[in-house]
Amino acid sequence: MQVQARFRIDRYRAGMGTVPRMDLSFPQLRGFVAVSEELHYGRAAQRLNMTQPPLTRQIQGLERTLGVRLFDRTGRGVRLTAAGDVFLEHARRVLALLEVAPDATRRAADGRTGTLRIAFTAIGAYAVLADFLTMVGKRTSAVTSELTELVSPAQFEAIATMEIDIGLVRPPIPQRFESVLVHSEDLVLAVPADHPLAVGEGPVALVDVTDDYIGYSPEGSQYLHDICAAMIGMDRFAVSQLASQVPTMLALVRAGLGCALIPRSIVAMRVEGVRYRELDTADAHSVTLHACWNPDSPNPALQRLAESLRADPRLDA
Repeated sequence: MQVQARFRIDRYRAGMGTVPRMDLSFPQLRGFVAVSEELHYGRAAQRLNMTQPPLTRQIQGLERTLGVRLFDRTGRGVRLTAAGDVFLEHARRVLALLEVAPDATRRAADGRTGTLRIAFTAIGAYAVLADFLTMVGKRTSAVTSELTELVSPAQFEAIATMEIDIGLVRPPIPQRFESVLVHSEDLVLAVPADHPLAVGEGPVALVDVTDDYIGYSPEGSQYLHDICAAMIGMDRFAVSQLASQVPTMLALVRAGLGCALIPRSIVAMRVEGVRYRELDTADAHSVTLHACWNPDSPNPALQRLAESLRADPRLDA
């Protein structure tokens, strides 16, 4: 495939004066490199499938444009001048870039390269972020990921304005977005180490968690707020403390200020002074995490990943 291109060097003002604008063509660069490697106009012309006179005119025009001599003639051929030797390095670099430019452009257009801006919640980081990034790497191997931590409501705003491409969010998900379920896990009860419920090995009942429950702030996660409030009971929830982030919640538990319902993946934090208890079957409840994106996004890398997620949302696939 031949690529026709012209390279323009605009005039600029330097300490030594003004350098005129230069127009360099692809045939000139290709001809120059051929002569540089063959060190013979005839052989270079034959290699380029052209006659020698137009090749000679190309090189002469290039030398006039640059204002330097690129070749010295020898007995049977030519040799590069010092200026020509320097120009050869740059000419090869430009030709190499042009060689890969069409394929790189096509790969970006169909989403095989590019950037995915991915957001996640603090809990999502513990639950699925590593597996999700591994899956993204497998399905879009040449795509770069940029990561941002945001609570779900902030993610929805960023997805709507296309400031991020895809988020790991809690429901409810706005109808204008697309999403797939990527993770589900049970809730467990975090209790202070000196709490009565810290003793024992079996599951515990939420009826034993009275007015010392630490709840989720609805601004941080309306989804977890509503689920946990319903599990505990609104009369008790009304007098509980609120936290918007799980690390804050566990800090309050460790300080002995109450108990908290947390997704099982958070147990990996191993906070000293906090014990985790399973819930009775009657109280057990799971929570979900979804990959969510704007179907109107023009990002080809996102469209490629979205197509893959629709076909198979499993993170281990």
